[in-house]
Amino acid sequence: MKNRSFVLAALAAGLAVSSFAQASVTFTGSGLNPEANATGAGSAKFTISGNTLTLVLTNLTSPRSAAQGNALTGVTFDINPGAPVLTLTSTALTSGSELWSSKTTSTSAASLNGSWTNVLGASPLGEYGVATTGFNGRFNGGSISMGNASPNYGIVAAATFDGTNTPSFGGAQYPFVQNSLTFTFTGVSGVLESQISNVKLLFGTDGTGVINTIPSPASLALAGLGGLVGIRRRRA
Repeated sequence: MKNRSFVLAALAAGLAVSSFAQASVTFTGSGLNPEANATGAGSAKFTISGNTLTLVLTNLTSPRSAAQGNALTGVTFDINPGAPVLTLTSTALTSGSELWSSKTTSTSAASLNGSWTNVLGASPLGEYGVATTGFNGRFNGGSISMGNASPNYGIVAAATFDGTNTPSFGGAQYPFVQNSLTFTFTGVSGVLESQISNVKLLFGTDGTGVINTIPSPASLALAGLGGLVGIRRRRA
């Protein structure tokens, strides 16, 4: 009976490790965005599964605004400890989000691959990141192949455009994403969500719209608990 109890306990612990290792960590932040002279807000949700990191970037600015500076144009973050080499493999609409262009909306848009870049420039704000603009040299705008490194592919808050309003900075020419985008990276084998830190949300294009974030305590606890369970198993 003792052996059977030990096996069952080990299986349960293994399931817990698997479950918690795939927990998500969400960082949220809001603050004054000097470029728009208004408050900007957003969130970045990180989920790791095996060698894949999924990042959901959402604009939560309220009241909603079509001002150029209130377009969420990037995010930067650190992974500590460690220095994995990340490769951006996919940029796609998050379920429930939509593209807006020429006063029309679409939830079945073509791939947005190439409209954002993870190639850092001369003075990055973090070890890693992704952006749809050079953000005053923080990213290599020339590595954006779909668009012109302007805010035209930025993320605006859900329901910003209702078919009757139009921004004055190119929204009719290039689509904006309403609500959120999902980015997929590879290269994180062995990394836990609890190692992600220093997450900054980027708004606008002039390099001043940098908003610090804080992690959700509950999600961070879940992300780290998988590692703790694993340690307890090894000590046992």
